[in-house]
Amino acid sequence: MLGASGPATAARWLAGARGPWALPAAVAVFAALAFLGVPQFVLIAAAVAAFGPERGFAYSWVGTMVSALIGFALGRIGGARILALAPGETMERFIALTRRHGLIASLAVRLTPFAPFVLVNVAAGTAGVRTRDFLVGTAVGIVPKIALTAFAGASIVRAVGGGGLLPLGLLVGAAAVWFGAGLAARRWMK
Repeated sequence: MLGASGPATAARWLAGARGPWALPAAVAVFAALAFLGVPQFVLIAAAVAAFGPERGFAYSWVGTMVSALIGFALGRIGGARILALAPGETMERFIALTRRHGLIASLAVRLTPFAPFVLVNVAAGTAGVRTRDFLVGTAVGIVPKIALTAFAGASIVRAVGGGGLLPLGLLVGAAAVWFGAGLAARRWMK
């Protein structure tokens, strides 16, 4: 695992990737490290540190989508065997919920911490969710976390550097919306 200096270590790995190799490198790092259990916010922070807020946001979104799709495909191929490593009533309930409400479940689980990213993707594949529903739910559901992680630091720096309170106010507002959506998603999932 990357340890306490995770974002810095991952950012150093990504920093050498420039030009046409930057996006493929970011996608490879996201896909590989997600399967090692590195939290998504660490990977997003690393991409932002390496590429800046705008490109870091875009690369994080693409890397997260590719990583999610790989986990989903593995769930389709051998999900029951993989999920046997994480048995439990909660995971079984999640699979049943996802089976019934594919798109909404794929969206809701991204808004609230539920389980490790890779397990959620494998569970969705195991549940037989339509690929389109999984992709749409994931594509929309990951945006708030990526946006907050990507733009939080820049907003704080602007506010402290004399940019006024507007950037900080927008950040607080965005965090409140994400928190509210996460609570609603959590309630729905229960």
